[in-house]
Formats: sequence, C-alpha cells, structure tokens
Amino acid sequence: MNVVRRRLLHTLRGGAAPSETLKRRALELEKKRKTRHSKTKDQFIVTVPESLSFLDTATIPMYFAAIGIALLAKLLMTIMARTRGLGRAIGRFVGRDRAAGEDAGDVPERRRPTASARRLRVHQMTTEGRDMAEDVADMTDDVPEQPTEAPEMRADAQGADSGEGSDGNDAAEGFPGGPRDPSVLTSFAEHVAHAVWSGQERPDLKLVSHGRKLTLIGRPVPEIEGLVAATGLSPLIDCSVITGDPGLISAFVERWHSETSTFHLPVGELTITLDDVSSILHLPITGALHSFHALSTEEARFLLTELLEVSAEEARAETALTRGAYVRLGWVRDIYETRCQARRWIVAARAYLLHLVGCTLFANKSATYVHVVHLDAFRDLAHSGGYAWGVAALVHMYDQLDEACRTTTRQLAGYLTLFQCWIYEHFPSVHQCVTDDTYQETSPRASRWLTSKAHMKGITGAPYRARCDGLTVTDVSWLPYTEHRGVRAFQEISSFQGQLRWGPMIVAVRPERVVRQFGYIQSIPPPPVSARLSQEQIDDRWMEFADHLLPAGQPCLVPGQVSADYIEWFFRISHPFMTPTQAADQQRDAPAADPEDYIQPPSPQVPVAFDPPPYVDDYEGYEAIAQRLERVLNLRIVTAGTELYDIMQDCLTIARGGPSADGTVRARQRRRTDH
Repeated sequence: MNVVRRRLLHTLRGGAAPSETLKRRALELEKKRKTRHSKTKDQFIVTVPESLSFLDTATIPMYFAAIGIALLAKLLMTIMARTRGLGRAIGRFVGRDRAAGEDAGDVPERRRPTASARRLRVHQMTTEGRDMAEDVADMTDDVPEQPTEAPEMRADAQGADSGEGSDGNDAAEGFPGGPRDPSVLTSFAEHVAHAVWSGQERPDLKLVSHGRKLTLIGRPVPEIEGLVAATGLSPLIDCSVITGDPGLISAFVERWHSETSTFHLPVGELTITLDDVSSILHLPITGALHSFHALSTEEARFLLTELLEVSAEEARAETALTRGAYVRLGWVRDIYETRCQARRWIVAARAYLLHLVGCTLFANKSATYVHVVHLDAFRDLAHSGGYAWGVAALVHMYDQLDEACRTTTRQLAGYLTLFQCWIYEHFPSVHQCVTDDTYQETSPRASRWLTSKAHMKGITGAPYRARCDGLTVTDVSWLPYTEHRGVRAFQEISSFQGQLRWGPMIVAVRPERVVRQFGYIQSIPPPPVSARLSQEQIDDRWMEFADHLLPAGQPCLVPGQVSADYIEWFFRISHPFMTPTQAADQQRDAPAADPEDYIQPPSPQVPVAFDPPPYVDDYEGYEAIAQRLERVLNLRIVTAGTELYDIMQDCLTIARGGPSADGTVRARQRRRTDH
C-alpha cells in the first residue's frame, strides 16, 4: 500500500495526470483496505440472523432429545415408586401404564419394603392375575374405579376396629402368620419370629449363666451374714438354677415383644411381673431405684481403691486386663478372701455382695466379668437394704429379652433363674422339670425345682415350640402362688404400670395387658405409650405408686377368662404361632372363649371331685351352689388354711352330699325318680 501511495505522489509531482489504469488500481486497493478493517471486526458477539431462525425450527435431533428426557423421567419415577414408596398418587400414576402382571395395584397401600410385604404382594399379584385372566373384558372398566374403592374399604376396616391396632391396613401391611395389623408390633420385621416363619431358623440361644460360680465363693462367713441379710439379697445365695434349658428358654424368647413387654402365645399375653419376682426370688420390690451413670475406667479405679481398699496399682492392672470398668469375678473372690483374713468385714461384705449380684441379677455376656458400677450400691451397707432389688432383677431381665428377640442375637444373659422358674410356674404342660419333695414354702419358689443335670429332662427346641403352639387356657397356671401367700403376700405395688429403671436402663411394665395374672378378666388394652420419661419423672411416679396402679377390673369367674372380643383382636395384632401351617393343615383361627367349658388343671386343686350321691334332695340346686363355691376356691383368692377357706370348703362338701367337718350337718337326701 505504501508503494502505491509513493507512486501516486511521484506521478502527481511529475505534473502528469494519472492514467485510467492507475485510477482503477487505486480504487481496488482502497476497497480491499475497507474490507479488511470492517466495523464488526473487533466486536465480541456478532449478530447472525440465521441463528435466530434456527431456534424457531424443530429439527429431528431435538425431537429425539425431548423423547429421551421424557422416558428417563418416567423410568426414574418408576424406580422411586418401587423402592421408596412415593405415595398413593404417584403410585397410581406409575402403575397405570404397567403390564397386567406387575404390582401397580398394591403400590398405594405399600409402606415399607420388607420381605413379608413382598411375599404378600406376590400373593396379591397371583390372585389379581387369575381374576384378570378369567375376565379380561372387564379389566379396563375396573381401573378407573380403584381410587374410589380403596378409601371405602379402609373406612370399613376402621369402623370395625375401635380398639388398639385398628389401623385398617391389615390386608396390605400384614405379615404371613401375623400380625395382620402391625400397628402394635411395629418392629416385627426385625423380630426372630418373622425370620423363623420365613424359614430362617435360628439355633438355640447360648445361655450365659453364672449360677455355678456362686458355689466357688460359698455362703458368707458368719461375721458378715447379718450385713448380707440386711441388704435383702441373701435369698439369691441358694436359689439359683444350676443347669439351664436352652431349648425351653429359646422357645419363649421367640415370643417376647419389646413393644408390649410381654410374651405372645396362642392364649394371649403373659409376662414376668413384680409379683413373680417377689415369689420366685423373695427379693424386695419396694424401695428406692439406684441412680448411677456409666463409669470411665479412671472412675472405676477410684471406686475400687475407695470401697475395696485395693492399691492404685492393683486397680490399674485389673482394669487394664479387662479393658474397661470391669473386674473379673475370680479377682473379686480373691479380694473377699484377703479382706476376711484381714478382718476387714465391711470391705469383705462389699466384695461378697458385688460377686453375688454379678453372678445373679447383673450377669452379663462376658461370662467372667462384673461391672464396677454395681459396687456403688454397697457404699453404705446400712442404705443398701433400702433399694428395690426386685425391680433391678426385672429391669435387667426385660432388657436382655428385648435384645434376645432380635434376629441377629445369639446369646442371652441376665438372671436366667428368674426366667426359667417363671416358665416352670406358669406352664406345667410345656416343661419337664420335677419338684423337690423336701421343698418348704418358706423358701423362694425358685428353690422348689430340681435343676441339676441328673434331674433335667430337656427336649429339643422344636417340641418346645410345638407345645407352646398347642397351649390352651387350661394349660396355663394363671395364679400359681396361692399356697405361697402365707409367706409372700401379694403387694399392690406389683400392679404398678409405667416405666421402671435401674441406673440409666429404662423399661416399660404393662400389667394392663396381663390382668388375668392378677385375677381379672382380660379385655382389649389401651395402646402402649412409647414416650420415655426422665429418670426424675420415673422416680417420682415410683414413689407415688398408688396413683399409677392397675385399676381393679372384673374378677374372673374362671382363671384365664377374657372378654368376648379379646382373642379375635389379639390374633389380628399378634403372631400367636411359631410353626407355619402346611397346605393340608386345618386353619388356626382364634378360639371361641366359653367359660362353661373350663376344666381346672390338676395341680393345686381342692380335692372335691367325686361322683354325686344317688339320692339327693334338690340335687340341681345343690350342684349349682357347689360349682360356684368351687370356682371361688379355684380362683385362689382365699388363702388355704384360713378360717374362711375351711368354711367354704365345708360348705362345698355339704353341697356335694357329704357330711360337714364335725359330722353334724348333711344335705337332705331323697330317692330320685328316673324317667
């Protein structure tokens, strides 16, 4: 460009006019210059008219992209509806376009993807598939009616069940074998009964018992016998079961449910009560609840040095060996013997008592350790007798049962003597244990049973399970301690309802679910309250127990009596059987309760059964009186040996046609005319 300009200047300076060729050449160069330096060269965004028109034009790639996004969204909604349960509306929307064999029909009612719910869904799918195969023409007409039919069915179910567990979702949320209504047993999916029913058999539990270790320390030396007896724990020395029965224990653990704190059996619910603890173990069930917190290792060492008078080095070595706030039971026995030799009787008594409760009430799964925190209860032996040790036994037993009824648990600890003897007392038709002929009623009822290996006649778990499945009302001993009332009277506090604790461990006691064990007719109980109280609130209610007792109900005419609607309700909210029925088995429905068909079991009975006399005046009237007297005596409210008991038995004998006790009165007789 500069060369051209110089040439133009040179030409002009020469005085000659530019030629036409030069002029054209200059115009062309000027035009190129303008083109290279356009106004839009340095702009960041350049307007392109063609791009605007492209956005207004639907192309084939855009169609494919839109269709792909729609299909992906529908696939995601289908997966979410199947795995998370988005609810009724989304479930119906997703299921509307499914094939006939899929589970669109049960999506609105399904709430949690448990194995039992899936099996139930398969059953429903099979049934629906058969119905649709038989009547394909009506399949399309039925679909729009589903949203209106489902609420009506649910409303009918709710209207029929006014008591606990009337959620109305029985068919949709139930488990095979029960509960059909899971509103009470809310954690049944994780329960061992659900696994057993599904074919996942669990072996018998390993029983962690320390009963034999009590014989290693023996009875307390005479110098501390009074100190031990003053705590109320001395009955534990001689009443522990020597040999446990894993099959029997496991059969009942399968029926324990933490939501209700009861065992669920074909006859209804039963549980271990404070009255059972008082009668079986002779422990005090009134008094204070011990307060403590979990100890650190350093705190445990300090407690050992303070209360057992061991050196800091000894305490450090022992806790290092146990790796925590524990000590070995053998180490405690050594401390006991050493303190006895040094005539340190208070310290020796503390060591003995720590060993005693570590082998009984607070037995844990370590099999050889005891927690140091329990030593704090014996800081002041004068106050140790003021604790409700029976509550401690019940709280720890409930806590162990709550854990053992889970599918993954393989061991059971706690004071198994209480549990096993409770079964012996209430279920004579299930176990095969024998009683000690030399037993005296002044001893704890746990001492009544012979549990050495020579006397134990255990059977495998399956027969125990079958025996529990076959239980009837007459097979249960509802009030087994009649002969024992002269030694351990029934205490009102045994019917306390609410929450109990020992330290930070809290359980719920629900006597309203087992009123037959108190002599009352069982009706549908109120729903269990799950809100947990603070330790202070629990202590306040326990001290004011009179305000939290089970209300007196209607006395049973016959033991084990229930209201007309109880059994049907119980079969709906429970899992009463452990053995699945086979295809050829007769369906097991709730039995109809008929008090007139009741036959009292043979153990402790009034010996009045004999053939009626051939000649009795007004025989039918006397027989009616005799039946009523017999029912009252068999109810065991009147204590044997009392004056009232003797009078009632005398009247019963007279009504049966026999002479009175002194021989002065006999029912009038006449010849009956046989027609």
